[in-house]
Amino acid sequence: MAADIGQPVGDFKQHVNNAVGLHAHVLLRLDRYGLAAIRLQGGWPNYGHESQRSCLGTTPSCRVAVNVTTANGIVSLGVGPQFSFLLGPFRSYGYGLVGVSRFATLSGLGGGIVPDIVAADENFGDAGPVWSGGVGIQLPVHQSTTIDVGVAYQGHGRRNYRIKGGLRDNPDGSLAFDIKRSNSELYTIRVGVTTAIAWGRRTSNP
Repeated sequence: MAADIGQPVGDFKQHVNNAVGLHAHVLLRLDRYGLAAIRLQGGWPNYGHESQRSCLGTTPSCRVAVNVTTANGIVSLGVGPQFSFLLGPFRSYGYGLVGVSRFATLSGLGGGIVPDIVAADENFGDAGPVWSGGVGIQLPVHQSTTIDVGVAYQGHGRRNYRIKGGLRDNPDGSLAFDIKRSNSELYTIRVGVTTAIAWGRRTSNP
């Protein structure tokens, strides 16, 4: 599991400042030491978030106030090879993935007393192929646990997407969208923790 900080590039940067999110991956070792593996990775970087206070129901007074939160993000899933190299106590690695991703705008209704979501829906989405690649280094802190630091690139091709402030409620109850379309690419900096389960624990040195 890792936290990601993303920096859009190219045309995508004209509409989006940055992205923050989480990702998780699983490795299937192809050799005894885990120097070659298959990497399955999924993630959700959020590139726009807004919240407003609203009344629940149609009573003249606002008896129940709720938070209406809208988030713009990219959900992705990819698979591909990963190769690692031992550098003393460190382990460096590089990988390449192909898969699918979806640019999605989600709105949720929260109670307001605690940070819960009682109802949610997708307002807009655009799916397509994605490819990504990354490099990183792992520092062991335990027999089966490492600190993982790396950088990655994601290319989503030309996509339609909504940005922060681009979803409005019309007086007739319909929604108005401000949709952008461009090549969607970003770099990410990643910091996380990787843990090997007992039956898949790698050997630190050949």
